[in-house]
Amino acid sequence: MTTADYQYRSMDDLRVLGEKIRDKAVKVTLDQQESYEQAQREANNDQTRHETGQPTRSVNYHPTADGEADDHGNLSAYVHDLYAQLPQMFTQFAVPDPATMQPIIDTFYQAVVTLHPTLEIKADGAKITTPMLVSGAPAVAPVEQSINIMHTHLKRWEGHAANAFALYIGGFKTASELQQQIAVNLANGLEAMADIRKAMLTDVWNVGTVTYKALDQLDGWCSHSAKEVAKLTIVGALAAVAYVATDGMAAIAVESVQSAATIMSSMATINQPAEQNIEGATVPPILDGMATALNRVRAAVDEQERVVAQAMTAVTAALERYRQLAVLRAPNEVTTAASLPVAAIRDPGSNFGFYPD
Repeated sequence: MTTADYQYRSMDDLRVLGEKIRDKAVKVTLDQQESYEQAQREANNDQTRHETGQPTRSVNYHPTADGEADDHGNLSAYVHDLYAQLPQMFTQFAVPDPATMQPIIDTFYQAVVTLHPTLEIKADGAKITTPMLVSGAPAVAPVEQSINIMHTHLKRWEGHAANAFALYIGGFKTASELQQQIAVNLANGLEAMADIRKAMLTDVWNVGTVTYKALDQLDGWCSHSAKEVAKLTIVGALAAVAYVATDGMAAIAVESVQSAATIMSSMATINQPAEQNIEGATVPPILDGMATALNRVRAAVDEQERVVAQAMTAVTAALERYRQLAVLRAPNEVTTAASLPVAAIRDPGSNFGFYPD
């Protein structure tokens, strides 16, 4: 699925689609002889189940006040109750528009480019959907350039605090590399989640559309068996998403990122056929096919979100051991010197000396 193929479907959109399917299912059931007779049998069976204390097929079952369960009036009420839950089968997938994540994703990528503007994108086992399409933060010098500038200026300064500061900025390169990986991981994790949800909404809408089309084929004087095929793009939602590695990164960072990419691209557990038949000569098998398709979408979403979470956890665990290198603490000599009078920090004998050469 490409960005151009994606169209957001809101809670209201999904509810309206479910209502259309519900109304069409009721109409065909009451108009088509085969579906009508099937509904009569089911109504009688549910009446027996209710009277004997067994669970009814219709979760909204109401016993008849008078007459037989398969009388037209009672049957119409039964069918309406039977299919009342159809809209909820679609609205359960409602989520905020995944496209709204893009500014946050771009911000993370912008941070990555700002940290290392010479980043070269690579993929481990899969291509990357969104390489660095953004520039660095405006009016912000790259970290490496800033480090070089500070080192140049420090050549003209002496004192304990000056020496401590030089050692402090010496760790910036490693820290920025690790911080870059954190930003990349967050960006890729969000990008993966956005792709999963875009595919989910696309598939759910497609399932509903072909279900309505199949039911509509039964809605006529000369109706025959209907067959439609719902394509499930959710199965491959992560196929194009991978964690990235960069040249010159610390070994542990590259290793952990590649490990996450392997996890995300290893989708063997959900590599199922990407199609679901929605077919039948009556309403129930068509709706059964629809339910199967929606269940497959839900299962794929849950599995792929688990894979993303597992990948993020793996990267976090690998980088956690290097927290002190990624989050540097300013040396005490420098933080203390910042609050001292000028005369104190220009004293060559002071532990907080920071004075021109």
